[in-house]
Amino acid sequence: MSTENNPTTDPDGTIPVSTAREWTANWRTYISTSGQDFVTRSFLIPIVDFQNILAYNPDAENVKAFIGLTSATDPLTAKLILVPVGENEEVLVLPIYGSGMGEVTSNVYDLTTACPPTCTPVSTGDTLDTDA
Repeated sequence: MSTENNPTTDPDGTIPVSTAREWTANWRTYISTSGQDFVTRSFLIPIVDFQNILAYNPDAENVKAFIGLTSATDPLTAKLILVPVGENEEVLVLPIYGSGMGEVTSNVYDLTTACPPTCTPVSTGDTLDTDA
């Protein structure tokens, strides 16, 4: 199962297209109205996002990344949403393989976590995620 909101046929790491649209709208609203600094420095992206983007989109030429917020007023809810691009078009949905019913499944990926608030410990001092 990709997330608690998606059917089990969706690739792991995907979120519904409607959720992605809501989160990216939240981001644009926050940036244009809050007057606050955006504090996220980096995003931790699980490998499964990349693996499934490649597996389900072998002809993709690029991946577009969008910043979103799960809460329109909280910059600490930042998400990085990944969308495969093929033939200069965002590929938001894919046909469900073997269903025969013409249904589609999400092709928009996000299992990311923002740093801060959720930062992965670094075992050495050699990192880009510092203020040094």
